[in-house]
Amino acid sequence: MNDTTDGHEATAPHFEQSVYHALGVRNRVLGILAIAGLLTATAWIAYQRQYDNLGTHTDRQLTHQWTVDINQATAEELQLIPGLGPKLIEAILRHRDELGGFQSLDQLADIPGIKEQRVRVLTRYLRLSPTTDSNQTSPPSQ
Repeated sequence: MNDTTDGHEATAPHFEQSVYHALGVRNRVLGILAIAGLLTATAWIAYQRQYDNLGTHTDRQLTHQWTVDINQATAEELQLIPGLGPKLIEAILRHRDELGGFQSLDQLADIPGIKEQRVRVLTRYLRLSPTTDSNQTSPPSQ
């Protein structure tokens, strides 16, 4: 009886070590997978933020090939321009109304919050049509 007890006791520590070793390997693998998942999620968030910081809606922004007429643009059209938020758009529209239309894109620099450097960036996305008198825009009466 003593031999079987000794034999059983001799294999028990070895079995426990094998179980602990297997659990340790499994836990390390799970830990590595968890870290890889966190790194992937962090990279995806950083990737999304990079494009979210470009403007209001990156999928709806203008490219350099397309421009908006500053004298006819609506607030919605101006939102397509990267770097223009609601406050600046409101200021641009108010200034346009005060002027009766922009004669030059350089007049954007007269708006508080828009400096010459920003005007240079904005001119990539803006074009200027000649202003028209309000009497000329109404259809002739018959």
